[in-house]
Amino acid sequence: MNLWTLVAAVAAALASIVVARWEWFDRPQHGWNVHVSSDHGTDEPRKRATFSVHAVGTAVVHTVKVKAPGAFYVGKPETGETAEEAEERRSMYRPTMGVGSKPIEFMALFPASGKVYIEITWIRLRPYRMFGERVNARALADGESTDWERWQWSWRSLRPRSRAGGRWWMVWPIRTDGRWVSTEEPSRIKIPETKLP
Repeated sequence: MNLWTLVAAVAAALASIVVARWEWFDRPQHGWNVHVSSDHGTDEPRKRATFSVHAVGTAVVHTVKVKAPGAFYVGKPETGETAEEAEERRSMYRPTMGVGSKPIEFMALFPASGKVYIEITWIRLRPYRMFGERVNARALADGESTDWERWQWSWRSLRPRSRAGGRWWMVWPIRTDGRWVSTEEPSRIKIPETKLP
């Protein structure tokens, strides 16, 4: 192999890396806006506020779920309805969302103290991955600026799991634990149910 062949091979390899990385950076982007669309009063010890979650950006995201951990209930309960039934009825799930999609709207009743979050989970198809973000709902309802957090997996939590039957070729690694971090950190695949203090 002469020198020019080697130079051409290296140039071709570098060009393929640049093309692959450009496709990654040039992919459709997405994000979330959460608005307090109406405030139903600030009388203590409980406060009610109505929130709307809007998709923004150029990407279409899938399997969007919204939760409000720490709130007394989500949605306005009907007569004889439990908080869980109210949340189910209020459809805090969308199979797909993109810019211009109907927002997810819900009302939350806050306790007198403690943390209340709005958590959003969704799936991106390119690459296929589940993400999650959360924002402080109490700060939003009070008109304060608040930072977003994302879920980050711990690589130390990788564990082997197998499907039904327990055959060795059905074993794959999954992550079992992680933590919420500021938005500067990369998001990860799956959001477990939040345990609030």
